[in-house]
Amino acid sequence: MIKVFLVEDEKIIRKSIKNNVKWEENGFEFAGEAPDGEMALPMIEKLHPDIVITDIKMPFMDGLELSDILKKKMPKIQIIILSGYGEFDYAKEAIKIGVTDYLTKPVTGEQLLEALNKVKQKLDKKKRQEEDIKKIQKNIKTQMKNMRYQFFGNLIRGKISVSKLMEQGNELGIDLMAPAYNFMLFKIFSKNENDTEAVYDLRTKEDAIVEEVSSQFENMIVFHRVTEGYILMIKAQNKEETIQVAKDYVAALTKRMKKEKELQWFAGIGRAVERLHNLSESYDSASKAFAYQYQSSGNEAVFFDKLDNEKIERAEDLQQVDFTKVNSESLEEFLKNGKEEAVHLFVEDYTKTLGKSNMDSFMFCQYMLINIQVGVMKFVEKMGVEKANIDRTFKDYKQQIAAVSTGEKAAEYIEELIRQAIRMRNERLGKKHSSLITEAKEFIVKNYQEETLSLSDVADQVGLSSSHFSTTFKQETGKSFVEFLTSVRMDKAKEMLCFTDMKASQISYEVGYKDPHYFSYLFKKTQGCTPSEYRSRRM
Repeated sequence: MIKVFLVEDEKIIRKSIKNNVKWEENGFEFAGEAPDGEMALPMIEKLHPDIVITDIKMPFMDGLELSDILKKKMPKIQIIILSGYGEFDYAKEAIKIGVTDYLTKPVTGEQLLEALNKVKQKLDKKKRQEEDIKKIQKNIKTQMKNMRYQFFGNLIRGKISVSKLMEQGNELGIDLMAPAYNFMLFKIFSKNENDTEAVYDLRTKEDAIVEEVSSQFENMIVFHRVTEGYILMIKAQNKEETIQVAKDYVAALTKRMKKEKELQWFAGIGRAVERLHNLSESYDSASKAFAYQYQSSGNEAVFFDKLDNEKIERAEDLQQVDFTKVNSESLEEFLKNGKEEAVHLFVEDYTKTLGKSNMDSFMFCQYMLINIQVGVMKFVEKMGVEKANIDRTFKDYKQQIAAVSTGEKAAEYIEELIRQAIRMRNERLGKKHSSLITEAKEFIVKNYQEETLSLSDVADQVGLSSSHFSTTFKQETGKSFVEFLTSVRMDKAKEMLCFTDMKASQISYEVGYKDPHYFSYLFKKTQGCTPSEYRSRRM
């Protein structure tokens, strides 16, 4: 509802306005009142009303002075001036300040309501415009994220020309020109990574930390990829400077992470290169250094150039042999949250981190596919998919894996495997959500008479967070929680109006509304007539 605050020094007029306007029936909430501007100011700052109705002539602080202060502190606030003086000077001053409307006293309830409705229409229009802008901004942000995702893949694959890379970079506002480049991969870990909600909270925290630390470095491009966490592309004047920038970043990150007692991090820094078409070499070396995260206790940075040949071979072995340990986390994360349309890009990125030589090895592909197959089957089983369905879907997987002879075929098999898992996940979640929403609807119907019944009460009942429940309920029913609860209460009210002699005020209490006026307002808004009109039509 639109919140209205009244400032008027004459008590009789103040009381008359407060009592003679049907606030709630017309979509307004009377938020508060004050006898002068000086007393009103702190109350308005606390209550944040949408509209202030104020007299001009008042002691201590008059209406124009109050309006001037409010417009500077709260530019979006709408102000209606009341005055017993019709002088043009007051009107001019009010217009200069930015007052929405100017009414001369005495003013009737109808006149004031007409002015309020004009302001309400203006506020509603502005709100719709702001929502449209937010939607557009969100769509643009999503498109830019996808474009950056694809752009990064082009950078490290080396499959398109340097001129094309430069062109794509310019479109995204990314300047690729530099004498030297390097990659740094790092990820922030939580002790509660297996908790879905904790993982979501970690991503939000991770984004904030990355933005805070990266803002201290000018020549750095940040990418976020599912399989590696964050990837920083360092630009510098020479190879040595790329290493120094990486060291400075690690120092800044270490300092920042001291504030996070429940988090730890790991970073891998690659070998610097001087040409864009050699970026894949830098990225591959950073991946090998990053592989050491699984031997680290955390809070450490490994530089590829500091690894001797034996350690490099061991890093390659980590990428090749210890597949489940190194990659199960990113695979499981994608299985939990990934979308089917993103599977191809994920698999392309996923297999690249293993190295071309590995993907060309028949023995390695067989080992890898078995591990992925088992991981996928465990995932769908954990999701609650029936065992018979799992066995039926994956019954011939051993023969199918044995027939895979190339890295390209292995990638195709992984892609189809993950698609099947995501479809099973979505189907299972759909059934689970339907069951929970049915339970929620039954709980609402059973408890609609409780005035304090809230979204969080129902969410707790079905074991979901309030935000998750709100979104799921809307998707499943096509109505918000409040809309559904209101419809249940209105249906019950209509039954009582038809089959009992109870007064509308009594029915209001019976269906969960303590304020009969608010009940009547809602009834008319949703049913198109007042309770008494509805009853007379059904007689």
